[in-house]
Amino acid sequence: MIMSNGAFQKGTWYPLRSNCTRSFTLTWWRCAEYGLVAVTECLSWVVQTEVQCIQWAWQTVSKCSWWSWLVCLAFAIITTLVCVAFGIVSSLVCGLFGVVVMTVCLLWSVVSIIFCLSTANGGTAFLLTDGTVMMQEFKSFFGATWASRRWWKLTPDQTGSYKNGTWSQLADSNLARTYFASAVLADGRVVVCGAEYSDASGTIKEDWNNSCEIYDPVANTWAPFASPVNPGSVPSVWEEIGDAPCTLLPNGTLLMGSLDSANVAKLDPSTLTWTAMTPRPGVGTSDEDSWVLMPDRTIAAPSCQNPPTTWVYDITTDLWHQGNSLPVSIIDVVNETGPALLRYDGTAFFLGGNQHTAVYSPVSSPKWSNGPDLPDQDGKKIGIVDGPAALMVNGNILFSAGQINDKGDWSSPCWFFDLDGTTFNRTGDPPNNDCPSYSTRLLLLPNGDILFCREGDSSFYAYQSDAAAPQDSFRPVIQVCPTNIVPGTTIQISGLQFNGLSQAVAYGDDSQTATNYPLVRIVNKQSGHVRYCRTFNHTTVDGSGNVIPSMGVATGSAVITTNVVIPDDIELGDSSVFVVANGIPSQPFDAAIWPILV
Repeated sequence: MIMSNGAFQKGTWYPLRSNCTRSFTLTWWRCAEYGLVAVTECLSWVVQTEVQCIQWAWQTVSKCSWWSWLVCLAFAIITTLVCVAFGIVSSLVCGLFGVVVMTVCLLWSVVSIIFCLSTANGGTAFLLTDGTVMMQEFKSFFGATWASRRWWKLTPDQTGSYKNGTWSQLADSNLARTYFASAVLADGRVVVCGAEYSDASGTIKEDWNNSCEIYDPVANTWAPFASPVNPGSVPSVWEEIGDAPCTLLPNGTLLMGSLDSANVAKLDPSTLTWTAMTPRPGVGTSDEDSWVLMPDRTIAAPSCQNPPTTWVYDITTDLWHQGNSLPVSIIDVVNETGPALLRYDGTAFFLGGNQHTAVYSPVSSPKWSNGPDLPDQDGKKIGIVDGPAALMVNGNILFSAGQINDKGDWSSPCWFFDLDGTTFNRTGDPPNNDCPSYSTRLLLLPNGDILFCREGDSSFYAYQSDAAAPQDSFRPVIQVCPTNIVPGTTIQISGLQFNGLSQAVAYGDDSQTATNYPLVRIVNKQSGHVRYCRTFNHTTVDGSGNVIPSMGVATGSAVITTNVVIPDDIELGDSSVFVVANGIPSQPFDAAIWPILV
């Protein structure tokens, strides 16, 4: 934030509680998983080596002349026995190693429970519609990181503080996924599809997984559903999804691009079925793209596979239109780019995998242009070869970037910047920024702070800027809300800009965690206690008078209605009701929380 004297006022990073557990079962299993992976890999190597050994022995027989055939046969039999013996002994060694690891884990678990040392590392995080944060747990071992099937929930305390919030475990997903397509739907469920790495084979592999599953936060359950399909009279399933780009469309459907073809598919959340859309022309794949949903029902996307070309997808007509080429490409040498966000001025800003940036303006001619270059840091060129960004409540963009080179390598540390529209202002860094930008995540919280977490690290921080205040024109506006609210009921609240002015959180093709949906915060006037209420099925009315889901951005004069579940145990008394979108609250609406008297 630029102050009146022209100086930039940095925000501050504050720590959140670590996600520590004293569960003996979970503590032991976290440790034992490493041993299990090691034993599995050991046994796999033994089997592979044994098979190769036997094959070599019998291939020798086929090369023998007729007069030495019996000698070769005897050699092959003896060698086979040796190979089998090697396999048996090696398997026993692998098993013994596993027993040692399990025993060590038992001892470690006792120590860990006493000192609360077993913690969950950060991963992809979503903001659920009840104001809680849903976070994937990552594992790390000697510098290597990979996802687990475990998920956690961070619930703010009664003052609305995430710093003093409480962690609780959610249901495990069916697969462990690293870098995948995702979205929070209008009904509050969470969709995850694909993975660059998954444990579908039993251990984490680079398999470009093609499966999908959905999380229901009310039932706390995961369920698989069908994969996207290609066009044709008999649609075929995508063989790979991987880390595909995707975005929710204004009507709540999910659009996803293929990473190995020009195909595009759309998911209907109500039926969990896919429809093949018009393939992208002129571009063989959507791989590595960053998509930005615009207010005019379009999606803007520079092409990572064919730079410096640009594309705009018309949602209404299901057509891709090529835009003017960028004067300077923002794509790096390995076809990577950074995050992109719709800004409050109506333009989309794209941070490059090199030091360049791009701006898309739907009202300009040409519509695509280059923005300011990222500033050198310590004399080094910087860029974002995959990485996160979040829109602060004042419209500035917070993001991390790292050193780049002509090989497209990922490097650490990652440095943080606050883009005020034209100038990249250097902020402070969280203490655990000794990592490449691709391993970090940012999530805009309902209080306007920005959560930071990273793979392979159990320390969580949030960025707070007292100078970052929203303009009143950015706020949601409550038009209709009950003045008397009964605990245990579901009410409806209607108004303007409930979907915010931007999707507000971006990363690119590896993670999509947009926050453009209404949350409801109720504050008791006497105690000051804060309670978030679950919202679901945000709707609006289209031009034909039909009620449709509302997941657009900058919806202007369109009236949005959301359903709000009032908890049974909510604090009674006179209260202020706020609708929050992208961390920006509406003006308070007065209401009384009282039970029905009989």
